[in-house]
Amino acid sequence: MPHRPWPILILATPVLLLACSSSPTTANKNVPLIDARASFKASDFDAALRNLDKAIKFAPDDAARQQATVLRIALVTALADANKQMAEAYSTGAKQPSAQGQTGPFLKLRSDYYNNANSSLMDAMQSVMNQRAKLSDAPMAVEITFPGFTGTNPGLNKIKSGRLVSDSERMNTELQADRNALALVLSAISGAGQDPNKGQHVFGDGKADIDPRVYLIELSNSFQQTGAMYESRGLNQPDHVRTVGEVVGGNLDVVTKMLAAKPDKDVEARVKKMQADREKALKKPAK
Repeated sequence: MPHRPWPILILATPVLLLACSSSPTTANKNVPLIDARASFKASDFDAALRNLDKAIKFAPDDAARQQATVLRIALVTALADANKQMAEAYSTGAKQPSAQGQTGPFLKLRSDYYNNANSSLMDAMQSVMNQRAKLSDAPMAVEITFPGFTGTNPGLNKIKSGRLVSDSERMNTELQADRNALALVLSAISGAGQDPNKGQHVFGDGKADIDPRVYLIELSNSFQQTGAMYESRGLNQPDHVRTVGEVVGGNLDVVTKMLAAKPDKDVEARVKKMQADREKALKKPAK
């Protein structure tokens, strides 16, 4: 009966196809991170955040989760800075003679951008606090297309001069502020300081190894700079000033522990200076 095996083969084929169709599930979990990189390249930062959230949730391993977390924190830190810049531009513009009679829109946008800056900064700081215990002194691999950046942002200058720009020009100004801020954050955490040209060189092949100690120091520096919006000359929210100081202090404590295991004189000097500046600021009487 040479034809009897056919029914067995027919029954086995769907099982084989089902097995093949289900095999890539683990690999597919990397798709959100790949999509996030594509979003960064297209400067679609809202999509990048959504994809990074998925990448963190569905990461196939710790390395992928760490990379997605680092990129997300870098992005929300940059967005906090960019929104602060936009808010300050509208605050300055509202005071100009050319803005007389239309200060309402200036102050409304000032408030909106400050709210966005506050939300992003609190997000970034909480994310770092959640991440700190998982960090070691091992370099963190990051893969991303370095953002396009410019030395200036003409739209910000227009707003500061008291000119109420169109919505499309405002969105372009905001996008360039986002790119510039992200370039600075990526440069800083990669060890290139505040020089986007050096940062672009570090990420020349689309990849960089991030020293966790430098990462925490530079994020702390950015938190302090953006957190200046909470001081009396800005939003006058002393409770938020204290929050920023506490997060920065915790970050520096983690770096100090890392230095005990892996000394570095330059990093140690940065930490000591930041700690001294914090202590000086705490002793300064409130206005």
